[in-house]
Amino acid sequence: MGNQAGLKDILVAGGPILIGMLILSVYCVALIWERWKFFSRATNGYKDFLSRVRAAAAAGKLQDAAAMAKSHKGLSSSVVLATLTGPTHREERQRAAERAIGRAVAELETGMGTLGTIASVAPFIGLFGTVVGVMRAFHDLAAAAGAGPGLVAVGISEALVTTAAGLLVAIPAVAAFNHFNTRIARFHEELGWTVEEVLDGLSERAVR
Repeated sequence: MGNQAGLKDILVAGGPILIGMLILSVYCVALIWERWKFFSRATNGYKDFLSRVRAAAAAGKLQDAAAMAKSHKGLSSSVVLATLTGPTHREERQRAAERAIGRAVAELETGMGTLGTIASVAPFIGLFGTVVGVMRAFHDLAAAAGAGPGLVAVGISEALVTTAAGLLVAIPAVAAFNHFNTRIARFHEELGWTVEEVLDGLSERAVR
């Protein structure tokens, strides 16, 4: 019971800032989970898919590559279809493929700005809460005649909870932000290589 009371006292001492940090942490976890599920669906098996498309294009089996793209459910399928269909000129197809890549990457980047903002701002919100708590502790010390340093120590320890809360929010946000951005960069590179190889295959067939 003592530990529960102490935790309750700390939460109360943290005030609105700590409550806001708790709400922000719940939102951050929910955003990370939603993005994780979306990435899993949108990029599932895309490396193997693009490898098979490149092999089919190199062998001149463009219809097979198009069929694979139509059956694939990930974001990379629209890029492959944009490369294989449409205008006959290489430049026009490349522009169409680049637009498709841009749309696919934009879908993956949804929420990344919010996640990056949380990662950057959360520690400062926690620090602000600590500063406010320390100021309140010294105010209480000045108002309490004859009080010892123990009063300040308790107030400061309670105030530091907001800094800890800020770090607990920021650390997973930073890790998720970097992880997702790394996956987006790799996805973008793989799509770019595939488009170039497919277009090279189309150009060779046109020359023949």
